[in-house]
Amino acid sequence: MKAYRFLLIAAIAVAAAASCRKQDRPQRQNEGEGGQEQGREQTVFTLRENKTWSIEYGGRETVQGAKVEVINVSNVPANTLYLVSVINRDNYSTYDGKLKDFMEAELAAAGEYIYSGSPETIYFDPFRSGTWYAFIIAIDSDKKLTGEYAYKKFEVAKEEPTEDYLKWVGNWTATDGTITYNLKVSTLEPNFIYQVDGWEVFDGANVPMDLEYLETFYDGGNMYFTAQYITTYEDEDLNGVSVDECFLGEIDYDGILSSQGLYLITDENIDLACARFTGEDSAKISPCEITAVIGEEEFDTVFYDMKYFYWNSQTGVWYAYNDMRTMLFPVVMTRAAEGPAPATIGRRGISKEAPVKALRGKVHQPKTQRATNVVRVK
Repeated sequence: MKAYRFLLIAAIAVAAAASCRKQDRPQRQNEGEGGQEQGREQTVFTLRENKTWSIEYGGRETVQGAKVEVINVSNVPANTLYLVSVINRDNYSTYDGKLKDFMEAELAAAGEYIYSGSPETIYFDPFRSGTWYAFIIAIDSDKKLTGEYAYKKFEVAKEEPTEDYLKWVGNWTATDGTITYNLKVSTLEPNFIYQVDGWEVFDGANVPMDLEYLETFYDGGNMYFTAQYITTYEDEDLNGVSVDECFLGEIDYDGILSSQGLYLITDENIDLACARFTGEDSAKISPCEITAVIGEEEFDTVFYDMKYFYWNSQTGVWYAYNDMRTMLFPVVMTRAAEGPAPATIGRRGISKEAPVKALRGKVHQPKTQRATNVVRVK
């Protein structure tokens, strides 16, 4: 009934530098010198399923204007601490049946979402169609796994696409008056997600981003571009250094308490821009509003641009693939009856046959509560 929120000092310290990294998960706060308190009994991990505990998929609902997935937990005693983890089949299969390894990864990712007792109803961001697993994973008061768990496998059906959703599908020419992208919008998850090829593919680009595609989100007739993780790969041009590729937005800070200029917002799942129809075959992409904390100042603004960036694991710094001028807001979209439109090649470092991404259920947060971590870009 209560979600315990533990202060994660180590995670907070690195949040501004790596908050979009797929592998950057909040870690358990280090225990003091000497480990557990003297005399406290240590937890012995014993893997065991508790079939009296119940976790069920309650379907998709609309809560305060947002589509959410409902997970219901019941029959868990009031004195039991636990995690609730939801994962799709492709992701879980990577653990090769090693349930303990999965539990350890989920504990490392849990952050503030630790629950006590039941009944408990938890809202998640929408799940994509396919097979999913919902887990209750028990922990002790020291936030260590006990090995006790319950789970439920469930299916999420693919919806029939609506007429309004399909209006965005097709070839588009996008321009800010100086730079032009030829975009291809395809169905990825009906009434929910599109695949967009061609962003940041233009004449004169340092790195034409023709190996990637974006996922955009349908909401109320509009199409939203959001900050997102793309992939992790070893960059041959950097002598094999591992880099995390993301699609992110920048703001142009003109406040008075910090150095002025462009700042990168490094969080995932933030709305960067909204595409709205202005006619049957025309649309406009406008930047979304954001409040960024820069130094000690809360700075209200809109996004300046959105493009691909990578985080260098060796230097710990973010870089733009194309550090020259790219597309700026506002952007005008015009439907193209016939090409040109880029072919779908697949994401960098991932074969076309591989899953798009490993999917974990994310606890739903209203947009007004999402963090904004800010860094400068080299």
